[in-house]
Amino acid sequence: MGKNEMYLSVAEILGTDIEVVKKFVIENADEIVDYHYDEHSIEQMNLDSLINGNAPKRIDSLIVNHITPRESKESIWQEGLLTLSHALTKKTALSDYLKELGFTFSFDEKQIVMSMNDKIVEVENKLGTNLKMRLGGEKTLNDYNVNGYLFVSEFEQEAIRGWLGSPEFLKSLAIYYNKNSIADNYADKCYNYFVPFEVPLDKVDIEGFSDKIDADRKTDILLRYTINALERV
Repeated sequence: MGKNEMYLSVAEILGTDIEVVKKFVIENADEIVDYHYDEHSIEQMNLDSLINGNAPKRIDSLIVNHITPRESKESIWQEGLLTLSHALTKKTALSDYLKELGFTFSFDEKQIVMSMNDKIVEVENKLGTNLKMRLGGEKTLNDYNVNGYLFVSEFEQEAIRGWLGSPEFLKSLAIYYNKNSIADNYADKCYNYFVPFEVPLDKVDIEGFSDKIDADRKTDILLRYTINALERV
């Protein structure tokens, strides 16, 4: 979405005029910039004068952006957007590549189990790699969502080829085994594709917040993030 579409969206949610939203952003620009709002402070953004006692309309769905390394755009249509557990345990380009290196994976709905040459690997915590966290299990995030980013101001395919464009999991694995070729050889075959997709609000988990929060609170948080972004785009 461009800046004007974002303003229109905020105005619609608030049931107000776009000029009212623009005036609020201009008058509160210093605070929005200086506070560096993130998941720890976004709810401190004071919208009282903008909301003016009205209940915002609930967001039904939102468009988010995903960046995925693939050999061709056709594979996106063939495989879809994949959770990590799906990408590693089903037959995919990524799992086929890792199988050639001796790695196979299984998933028990809570944790991904990694095997090397048919022997289970007891993954340790190592400095500089989040491999153990990505696989899940005790004291990890157990995060098997498809990541989507709300605001992407610029995307250049050529700028993120090679190591930067490799799947995060392969970089974690490469650092763990101190073997950069694990990520590099895969990345050399891939371009990163920018894929916007629509998500119903009940399927959205917002980073930094409990996945149990209700639709009204999600709407409030996302509204604040959008206003925060308007000062930066």
